[in-house]
Amino acid sequence: MFKLPQDLIVEIFSRLPVKPLIRFKCLSKTWHSMISNPEFAKLQLSRSKDVSCRRLLLSTWPPQTLDYETFYDGNVRILSYPSIVKGPPHDFYVGILGSCNGLVYLLDDYGCMFLWNPTTGDYRELPNPNGAIYGMFRCGLGYNFSTDDYGVLFASKFTANDSKETIVELYTLTTGTWKRIEEIDAVSQSYGRPGIFWNGALYWLETKRRGLNEVYVLVAFDMVEEKFKEVLPLEDHFNPDDIVSLGVSGNRLCIFCETRGNSFEALILNVNGNEASLSRLFSFPHHEFPGYGNNALCLTENGEVLMDSDGWEIYLYNPKQGSMKMFRVQNYTDSESKLYVESLVSPNN
Repeated sequence: MFKLPQDLIVEIFSRLPVKPLIRFKCLSKTWHSMISNPEFAKLQLSRSKDVSCRRLLLSTWPPQTLDYETFYDGNVRILSYPSIVKGPPHDFYVGILGSCNGLVYLLDDYGCMFLWNPTTGDYRELPNPNGAIYGMFRCGLGYNFSTDDYGVLFASKFTANDSKETIVELYTLTTGTWKRIEEIDAVSQSYGRPGIFWNGALYWLETKRRGLNEVYVLVAFDMVEEKFKEVLPLEDHFNPDDIVSLGVSGNRLCIFCETRGNSFEALILNVNGNEASLSRLFSFPHHEFPGYGNNALCLTENGEVLMDSDGWEIYLYNPKQGSMKMFRVQNYTDSESKLYVESLVSPNN
């Protein structure tokens, strides 16, 4: 019987979606070994980032995931949390603190932190950080290209023994331990949404006091240098009363701004060396926008805006047509949402 060369099999399989690859692992020991190889997972991820593998995770009980590019109720999958998540199916909270290359960073009601691949089910429980969870004001999950390692960032206003002290820590998968980050000059202690990993760094929108005013700034944590930096002051772009959120558009970072009773706009971040600027993608009157105070997550390939309305409803709004699709979250338990990609990346390799 004719057999394909192994390198050709790798070439073919690395271009397939994750779901069939998981099934193929059961067909032979050779395929299982190949697909389980971390190098194959990296190859498959690099070739699938531009195809339809992006999904939205909802931290309901049980968790749900949907393909937001083909937005309809029938494409929702019901998942199961890792066995370490032990909570009742009501009044139970699971926070999503970050997402990177198919891994998501979760925190449950009992203070248990873990990394989880929702596609494969692999997970890794994290040791407790030295900072107090109740004082958390900054968090995120990123990837260090220079060391081929994933890092979890956690910042708190209090230590674990309740002393008031700002503490910023980084947990890496290869060391399995937390270490303290001393360079925190660019970080304010205002609470912000989890960081978005993009182009080697974690990004947040923060508010800082400049004179008598509160202003928005874009702050990044470089995963290689392990340093914070202020990327772009935004006082010339937004007012303190504007509702501003960070999102993605394809493989680019963007900022959404909803002004009170005026307009909604999307801006793309342009980075050239140490210089950063914003360019407006679109803007439309507020009366065309569904509701107020929604968390805009991303722009789809079709130019639609994906929004989360406090975990209750997910909207997909088409600004060109003025049309809207809505997904009502089932089994609502104070859920959060986060974009992720389907991958074979394991938190245990």
